[in-house]
Amino acid sequence: MPKDWAHEGAEALSFVTAPPNNAEIAYTRFKGQRNLPYKEAEPYKSSLYYWWWAFLRRNKEYKNTCDKFGAGTMAHLYRDFGNIFDCTFLEWWRDHQGLFAEQSCVGGHKDTYSQLTYQIDPYRPLHHIQEEVKALHMSAQAIMPAGGSSVTSTAKYPIYTNVSAHTLHRVLELWDLKQTHPTDSAYDLGILAGLRPNLMPLSKYGATRTSKALEIKRHNKRARISISNQTNRYLRTAGQYIENVGLGEFPKALRR
Repeated sequence: MPKDWAHEGAEALSFVTAPPNNAEIAYTRFKGQRNLPYKEAEPYKSSLYYWWWAFLRRNKEYKNTCDKFGAGTMAHLYRDFGNIFDCTFLEWWRDHQGLFAEQSCVGGHKDTYSQLTYQIDPYRPLHHIQEEVKALHMSAQAIMPAGGSSVTSTAKYPIYTNVSAHTLHRVLELWDLKQTHPTDSAYDLGILAGLRPNLMPLSKYGATRTSKALEIKRHNKRARISISNQTNRYLRTAGQYIENVGLGEFPKALRR
């Protein structure tokens, strides 16, 4: 049974990247306007955590495990993520956000993290405080043992790398188009997804053998190949994201 994180105290959670922008998570260190993946997108789609959920929904093995109520090849992941197909993203996030939150260094991580105490004088200029905190941080890094942990996140499921929401949207859009238009060429899929080739207009007089007409033909061929290559690269990346999210890593694509 997936763990219920709903009462862990959302205002106390900390994330290494911006969580979904909704009223339940008003008290985080990430504030302000974020770039939307596309025009009129819901604000929460600016968060990498939404795309983690969205790509996992495309993993066929995970879908099969959910259909079997947690029995299957991804039963271990199901115990944490649950059935992501029977609820909206925000409903799911409310109960599972703790999977991505940074864990307190108190108690469980004393061997990994050094603790520094710094008393802030609220009457001092902010830039002075920031400089002192920066100096403390640099000092702590300097005295870390050479063989220290390379882990930068204490979350159970850390973000693998930072990718823009716009890119993730485009990658997933092309993947979904490939599923619904399996016989379409890479070029046609790219056009459906909104990729725009840099095509030159043909001669208005219908010329096809002049040097100018031949140059236009060569240019347009290169432009179409460029769109096809870009589409195929996105599709390969989508496949890697979907495969690796089933292993608990996202967004991870090593072969482009």
